[in-house]
Amino acid sequence: MSEKDLAKQEETKIVESQVEEILGFEDEDDGDLIVPRVKVINALSPERKDKLADEGDIINSLTKDKLNGKVFIPVFKFNNNIWWKPRTEGGGMQCISRDGKLGVRSDGTQLLCAQCRLNEFDNTKEGKDAQPKCTKYMNFFGFFEGERMPIILSFAKTNYAEGKKLYSLAKVTMQNMFNHGYRLESKEMAKAGNEWFNIVTIPNGATDAADREFAVQLFHSFRNRDDLNFDVDDSVGSEASSAAREATDEELANTEF
Repeated sequence: MSEKDLAKQEETKIVESQVEEILGFEDEDDGDLIVPRVKVINALSPERKDKLADEGDIINSLTKDKLNGKVFIPVFKFNNNIWWKPRTEGGGMQCISRDGKLGVRSDGTQLLCAQCRLNEFDNTKEGKDAQPKCTKYMNFFGFFEGERMPIILSFAKTNYAEGKKLYSLAKVTMQNMFNHGYRLESKEMAKAGNEWFNIVTIPNGATDAADREFAVQLFHSFRNRDDLNFDVDDSVGSEASSAAREATDEELANTEF
């Protein structure tokens, strides 16, 4: 048996050893589970207004637990696109692509994102008219070191470059994505006289055996699920005030803060 086959056999044993019958959830329907999201608190965040967290806090969107300084372990990356309806018009989604490829609009119409292209800059226009109408997200499904709750870390708009950095750091190791962890901190950003907080990722070294085993289980349980639902928010990566957002998203995403 080859070394590759032995490694695959060992991975299968790890997964099988961790699969246990979990009782009480036998009647779960598609969509019942919503995976929480890592969220950074800014001036207009509801959690700040409700005095649940302060500006700069990084929290679990479900439990509201503070996550600053904790080590996030990414299991896999996935992209998605959301065309948000303006809040002045009531908010909500006008279209969502859960895989970043096929969008489903609110009226049920389906369209390939590559044909729609509302998530790209329109080079035939200038200023705000050239900005994407649809938000592109880079998401990492993972968990925190020593914990066993899956959670999603998303990057978009002003913070999209940070997502690309995390992916690149993980990719250049030439190992499984979950073999290394990344400490999360909040960083105050400034643009056009305005300030807000973004999440930054800091390499934290190799993960331990127990976390890697759990990561394998999560990978096989969730990687190919078409019904994966997760908490989404149109403010991810764009918490700067309206004045700061007078610059294009492209300018903000490529700015070295």
